[in-house]
Amino acid sequence: MTRKSRSPEVYKFGGASLADGAAYQHAADISKTCGAPLAVVCSAPAGVTDLLLAVADHARAGDREKTATALEAVREKYRVVLRQVALGQRPKAELAGVVDQSMAELEMLAGGLVALRELTARTSDLVVSRGERLSAEIFCAVLRAGGVKAQVVDALEVVHTDGPFGGAAPHLAHTDAAVRARLRPLMSRGVAPVVPGFLGAWHKEHGQPPALVTLGRGGSDLTATLLGRALEASRVTLWKDVPGLLTADPRVVPEARVIPQLHVREAAELAYYGAKVLHSRALIPVQGKPIPVFVRPFAEPSAPGTEISSHQSTDRHPVKALSAVSGQALVTVAGRGLLGVPGVAARTFATLSAHGMSVSLITQASSEQSICFTVPEKEAKAAKEHLDRAFHDEIARRDVDGIQVQTGMTTIAVVGLGMAGMPGIAARVFSALASQEINVVAIAQGSSELNISLVVASAQAAQAQRRIHSAFQLSKLP
Repeated sequence: MTRKSRSPEVYKFGGASLADGAAYQHAADISKTCGAPLAVVCSAPAGVTDLLLAVADHARAGDREKTATALEAVREKYRVVLRQVALGQRPKAELAGVVDQSMAELEMLAGGLVALRELTARTSDLVVSRGERLSAEIFCAVLRAGGVKAQVVDALEVVHTDGPFGGAAPHLAHTDAAVRARLRPLMSRGVAPVVPGFLGAWHKEHGQPPALVTLGRGGSDLTATLLGRALEASRVTLWKDVPGLLTADPRVVPEARVIPQLHVREAAELAYYGAKVLHSRALIPVQGKPIPVFVRPFAEPSAPGTEISSHQSTDRHPVKALSAVSGQALVTVAGRGLLGVPGVAARTFATLSAHGMSVSLITQASSEQSICFTVPEKEAKAAKEHLDRAFHDEIARRDVDGIQVQTGMTTIAVVGLGMAGMPGIAARVFSALASQEINVVAIAQGSSELNISLVVASAQAAQAQRRIHSAFQLSKLP
């Protein structure tokens, strides 16, 4: 691997980019073209995390037959990859031994789950972690076979978190120190560290070994930006199975096109509101840092993809992109008795928080007679039950009319920093929808004017996205 630049780079290869042996070889070839000291983050091969979760779910249900079938599917996935990668006989045999040992451990763990019929978040993290760990071992071997000095570094050595299991939050300062202490000496000697994505350590109890935690689905993006931040990288490249971030979902809006450049705040908004190309928290580590993040197509490595950075485009497109979250329910707490009563909103959201429910959009009338918010549709019934209990007395006194739920909703986010201070943006959005008789059920906009969010019936969501996309001529984005 040629080394022309002293500023390091971080490459992350997602599951779709490591789908089979040929993909591992292609990822290694891409890595060898990097002209800088390189750290690599690996996801599990495509489909492996779902298979591992299936092992856990079947074991919890006590179904030995389905558990065994899922275990065999995981084994076969790695067997196929090992057969396909170009390695010498000895390295391939050593890797096969690592895979067999990991599968034996998983089989023992699954046997315990079948007996107990109980699956904790901690155990679930242990089950799925082997997907990334085995992937890193394989990729490191492929790099070495290609003449690259490489070494696997366990994520628990470098990614420190504050927990919890299943969706840990990184501790930035501790991670920065650990990454620098562990990776910089390797990279100074021309060794490429290969780090399993998605995983971290939680030092839950003082004096006790750290617990393994996961960063949530898609968390390998977050691992990459954490390493980029700590190493003060010149760039972080996320190799994906898409050409970059697009102006809309191309399955819904055929005219959608790749966005050449996004401000980090614009990209973060899109990630939060359903653009699954990025982990929702992936950009937090690099905010305020001069570290651009590139989303580039694995299948076409010469293509530029999308740059996400602190640069703010000043072109004629105030709106950059649309994002949508379907399967939502709109919940309304309404009643004349809410007028001027302090703490109603606090009680509403404290009730939801106490039951682990997240709210994605909130709007309140200035009359204070109603509060509306969206939750995932699958949580709507439980949300209503909890709120009915919380406001039982107010409902009995008719201070609150009741808790209303509208299912079959989609939240659409219209995103762009150029909207700030520019009159007429909201008018263009709603005129585009009104021309097609699309009803807007709820609206929310922050004072930053970075995002206009609206709720429409899911049956009209696709048409709504196409109309807004056309109204702002996003197909002509330069």
